[in-house]
Amino acid sequence: MKHFHTGQFLAAMSFVALGIFLLLINIGIISMEMTEAFVFFYPFLLFLLGGKYVVDALMPTKKKKRMSTGVLFLTLGLLLVMDRFHIITFSLWSIWKLWPLLFVFIGIKLLGKFRNNHGFSLVRSHSYKKENWKVESIHDWSFVCDYDFDFSTTFIPEEEIVINLSGFVGDISILIPEEIPFKVEGSAHVISAKIDKHNQDAVGRGHSLDYQTVDFEESMQRLVFQFDFSVLDVRVDRI
Repeated sequence: MKHFHTGQFLAAMSFVALGIFLLLINIGIISMEMTEAFVFFYPFLLFLLGGKYVVDALMPTKKKKRMSTGVLFLTLGLLLVMDRFHIITFSLWSIWKLWPLLFVFIGIKLLGKFRNNHGFSLVRSHSYKKENWKVESIHDWSFVCDYDFDFSTTFIPEEEIVINLSGFVGDISILIPEEIPFKVEGSAHVISAKIDKHNQDAVGRGHSLDYQTVDFEESMQRLVFQFDFSVLDVRVDRI
């Protein structure tokens, strides 16, 4: 038996629904002009399209890039369909009311552990744990970031490497060889930090984080971590 793709299913259901809808108009069961017909019908297309994207994203063999778009289309289409049947009052101009979906998108992306390149991104999840990964300075902003660094698996050059990360929420884990000097500095409203033998937990405005190893100033080969977040959870271990 052939596999029936969700794209084929969407197209088939759209044609069936459109055909039945236009047939009901033609035989007089539903009375409206074509413009009115389109205004009434497009929410169903949005709902089906959103459903397709969500189903595709949940399939193990599919890419997850359209999950957020799917959730948006599915929610918007459902609300507009409910409006058409007078269950609620909602119009396309009310889309601004869906801003809480931003947090849904963030959660989806965090659960999906998306991998992105350097630069600007709303949500970023990176793992630097492969053997001989290239150590270089990083300057990055993202709304939510999840970083996992392992400097024991690579060569660190004889220079100062600056890792500058900022955003709203930062979840950062770092593993550093015992012989490599480092410094951690930054600020956050909520801080949970465990750096070597230094622990810091603070809630409130303008809390700062400042820690460096005793051999930091004398060394040319060193790491500098600069963090600027509203919520920061950082752990640095030495091996």
